[in-house]
Amino acid sequence: MADLHMSPEVRALLGSEGLARAAEVSLTSGQCVVCDRPLAGAVNMVVRTGGTFTHVVYVHDRCGPSRVIQMGDDFAPAEPADGYAMTMTAAVLDHGGADLPVLVAETVGKAYVVNDGSGELTNVVASHLLGNGFHLVTRLRQAPPQAAEWIGVLLLGHGPAGEDGLLVLDSDGGQFYTGAVDLPDGWLTQAACYGWAVLYVGNVGGLDPTTRDAKATARALRTAAQAGQLVGARIAVGTPEPAQT
Repeated sequence: MADLHMSPEVRALLGSEGLARAAEVSLTSGQCVVCDRPLAGAVNMVVRTGGTFTHVVYVHDRCGPSRVIQMGDDFAPAEPADGYAMTMTAAVLDHGGADLPVLVAETVGKAYVVNDGSGELTNVVASHLLGNGFHLVTRLRQAPPQAAEWIGVLLLGHGPAGEDGLLVLDSDGGQFYTGAVDLPDGWLTQAACYGWAVLYVGNVGGLDPTTRDAKATARALRTAAQAGQLVGARIAVGTPEPAQT
């Protein structure tokens, strides 16, 4: 259990709205941005701020103090392709009566961008995606629009330990995600039927990608959507063509 601490200068910068949002953030599955170990015990909030962005991250008390770091005017948070570690959960979920193949990406290291007007904290990767074909999701009634040129490549049986793997590329060909994915029964059938999957990204709440619990996944997504912490898009998915001989 993490015990969050914020210095007086961090509190002054975030203001009352920002502090309220920060108190709502779950750090259960988060990692320290310094040592990459799970967040537990005394955890300090660090805020990096520049001309446009305010970027919130978390560190163990032993790894650094709670403080504000002033950055240059050109400061912007890192993009997903710059190396954010993520987990990927697959599920088949009902959307207005249609069972759709779903992928849920959740950052392991918790980092947020602060809206200076409202104090709202938005997942740093989700914030970036809003400018790259993704849309804010408020309910799971229907699939969000397609994100042009995003693609998910399924590497069946070719994960690090022989499990299924997934490579997700953004519209510029950058690597959004690469790693294992545990596909539940029916997922491949639905993905083949539609030719796409719904990719959700946000502060979803520490899903376990191996449980195959569709109800828990749906609940977590609805909670994140209601909190304004979920973005999504449809992305094309498929498997590599077999090598020609």
